[in-house]
Amino acid sequence: MRMRQLEAFRATILNGTISSAAKSLKTTQPTISRLLADLEYSLQLNLLHRRKGRVVPTPEGMAFYRKLDEVFDAFSKLKTAAEDISRDKQQEIRIISLGAISISVVPEIIEEFTANHPDINVTLNTTDVKSYFNMLMDEDLDIAFGNQMGEQPGVEQVILAKVDYICALPPQHPLCEKKVIHEEDLIGEKLIALDSDDVLAFHQHTDLYKRINPVTQFSTQHSANAYSLVNKGLCSGVLEPFSAPIWAAMGVNIRPFKPTISYKYSAYFKEDKKQSWVIRELLDIAGRKFKKYETPPQQGTL
Repeated sequence: MRMRQLEAFRATILNGTISSAAKSLKTTQPTISRLLADLEYSLQLNLLHRRKGRVVPTPEGMAFYRKLDEVFDAFSKLKTAAEDISRDKQQEIRIISLGAISISVVPEIIEEFTANHPDINVTLNTTDVKSYFNMLMDEDLDIAFGNQMGEQPGVEQVILAKVDYICALPPQHPLCEKKVIHEEDLIGEKLIALDSDDVLAFHQHTDLYKRINPVTQFSTQHSANAYSLVNKGLCSGVLEPFSAPIWAAMGVNIRPFKPTISYKYSAYFKEDKKQSWVIRELLDIAGRKFKKYETPPQQGTL
């Protein structure tokens, strides 16, 4: 007695004909007939009567079917239980993030995820660029969010959005009268320089500064530092838009910048985790949350 024989018998009872049973199991009528004959032989029972193209269970066949249906119902429940166990065994996830997105878009991602899964604990940590990829190889880490960087062996990268940077101006800066800041407006201005290294490079900023020759007394890799210096009136900057609403509420003036300077942001996770339901759901949420930042921001908004 084999599972395929049992499936053929059950399908025949449920469908009423051998041809319909064959269609439901995506096989041929002769195959179903053979499976039924083999089952009757192995059980030494006459399970079915053939009547005018239809099949009718014998009393023995009906009794056997009732027991068989209980088995299939139990099997279905067992499969569902296994899926639930697999889904619920992960009661904690770990996320790392770079800079500004750890206090803006990443909390939005976590908010939606935990609304769907209130029993799952989330650990979020912010790390520096140099430690970022080393932490990706941590066995306990689930996913990381940050600027697009170079490929790493064993790490999957999914680009979430290409984001336009904005111009951040100090309170009462003369350029605040303009609705859009163009690069020629910043010629000779004090601008914060964004540090580049082998891992994280701001090539478009470097090219911009070569064209307009600003005064770059200050430099940083950290967005919060840049916005803080702008807020103190020490310089202006072409900065990421994620933190803009927070700093606009503190007095920083936010303007679109032309021509656009855009950088890509990505999610990273180990290749052996890409089939995880957690990763799939986080990527779906992250894709939607990041996309809204692709629209060029207006004053004080994104």
